[in-house]
Amino acid sequence: MAVHKLVLDDFVDADYSLFAIHCDLEDYRLAFYINHAFKTNLKRAKEDVDFKGSNASFSLFEWENTNLKTTWNLIKNTCLVEDRSIDQGLFAERSEKNWKTHYLLEEHPVVGYFLKISGGNNTIEKTVLELQKIPAINMTYVIDVEELKSKDYLILN
Repeated sequence: MAVHKLVLDDFVDADYSLFAIHCDLEDYRLAFYINHAFKTNLKRAKEDVDFKGSNASFSLFEWENTNLKTTWNLIKNTCLVEDRSIDQGLFAERSEKNWKTHYLLEEHPVVGYFLKISGGNNTIEKTVLELQKIPAINMTYVIDVEELKSKDYLILN
C-alpha cells in the first residue's frame, strides 16, 4: 500500500516584496509621505495587527490597487505595552508602570516599519530608490522573505 505524504511547505509561496524602513516618524506621517511619493492611497485599517495571547497591536495601513492587482501594507514593527507590576515588600501598596517593547518581527528589532507589496510587477530597485528619496526616512532596504523565521506574522488577509 502506498503512503502519500503532504508537504505543506510547497503551498507557502512568498509572492510579495518586503522593505525595511528605518524612520522616526509617526505611522500616519510616514503613510502620507509614501502616498505622496508613489501616488498611492494608504489608509489606516479598521483593525490593527494583533495576535492571540499578546497585548501588542501593530498599526496597519492598506491600499489595494485593483487595476494593477497589487496590495500595499505599511506595518509598524514596534509596540509599547504597559506592564503593570505590583511591588512586594516595604512598598507593597504601590504599583509601578513599566513599559515593554514588542516587535512584529523579532529578528529585525531596529526596523521601524515594514512595507509589504503583494502582487503586480513591482520593481524592487525602483521602489527602494523612491523610498530613499523621502527625506524623513533614514534607511531602507529589501528583506529576503525566504530567510525570515516569523514570516507567518506577515499574513494579513
